[in-house]
Amino acid sequence: MQNEKSLLTESELEIVAKLETEMFMAMTRAHMNFYKKEIQAIFSQAKRRHQFLVQHSN
Repeated sequence: MQNEKSLLTESELEIVAKLETEMFMAMTRAHMNFYKKEIQAIFSQAKRRHQFLVQHSN
């Protein structure tokens, strides 16, 4: 997970930190899953952005 965080922008890092805090304070499993999916979506987008930049930097 630490390696994945290096792909995130500053604003994405802030959002992920807030989502992680909310996830740990969630009252129900459904809320936890919601925050987890949002975090995963942010990481997925960052990976796609990185792959795009690597492909087009040549």
